[in-house]
Amino acid sequence: MSAAVQPALTCAAAGAGDREDLAACATLARAHYENFAIGSLLLPRRLRLPLAAVYAVVRIADDLADEGAGGPAASAAIDAWERGLERAVAGEAVEHFALRACAAVIRQHALPLEAFRALFRAFRRDTVQSRYASYEELLGYCRDSADPVGRLVLGLFGVRDARLFAASDAICSGLQLVNHWQDVAADARRGRIYLPLEDLARFGVSAEDVLEGRDGPALRALLRFETARARELLERGAELVGATHGRLRLEIALFRRGGLAACDALERAGYAVLGGPPRLAPADRARILFRGLLDFATGARRDALVPRVAA
Repeated sequence: MSAAVQPALTCAAAGAGDREDLAACATLARAHYENFAIGSLLLPRRLRLPLAAVYAVVRIADDLADEGAGGPAASAAIDAWERGLERAVAGEAVEHFALRACAAVIRQHALPLEAFRALFRAFRRDTVQSRYASYEELLGYCRDSADPVGRLVLGLFGVRDARLFAASDAICSGLQLVNHWQDVAADARRGRIYLPLEDLARFGVSAEDVLEGRDGPALRALLRFETARARELLERGAELVGATHGRLRLEIALFRRGGLAACDALERAGYAVLGGPPRLAPADRARILFRGLLDFATGARRDALVPRVAA
């Protein structure tokens, strides 16, 4: 076995209390809608409940960020939630089932606690920040809000090779960005603008244009530019497909192809997003599946990373 891969413990090894906590996390995960399914059937059965535990802790922290329209109270609630997770990982008794279940998964799979801290930082940031001065600042936000998710999934599969993380980060940041570009109108209704202010100025678009829903050639040109950035990140992430195999490779291939399909949908819509995000047609979903399977079969690129990592 490669030194980059550690054996994963199964849920069968958990005690009755742990199994009840994991089951409660799975119920919570099923109750929430996400752009991408949680606990995908593509994942090995042994990883579905651990993923649900990770999701539950992150989902609750995200919900805390939205309580009371954000602000200091929401930030303090996230602080308390983070401290609760750290206490649970240290073996202290905690009341919430999600904290207990996630702490057990963190210990069993040697997941990095810093990945959770980064996600909590992003949620706290959401309570106080609604503008990003530059693309680099926005990428910094993605490093906390998106990239840790990919690293946690890799960790559940036992991946410990730091060389693979950069490609994972590229996919996660690319997905985060294209979601922002799809959701410009919805974010504007909440007073948020993720389009970098320096790029708004460069293309002659004002923040008021975005917030008030004023479409035009300048805004569409800006979104074309930003979508190309997201696409470049997703293309760069092809290396991760080539470095994995089995169910992990297929999961990564489909997620990446879903992001690229969203970029294609934006292009077909002429980057007109103020009326709502472009929708994927059944034919688009079929193409995601076909191209994802092709990537799965070929490794996406001939110059894929080695060694390969088992699922």
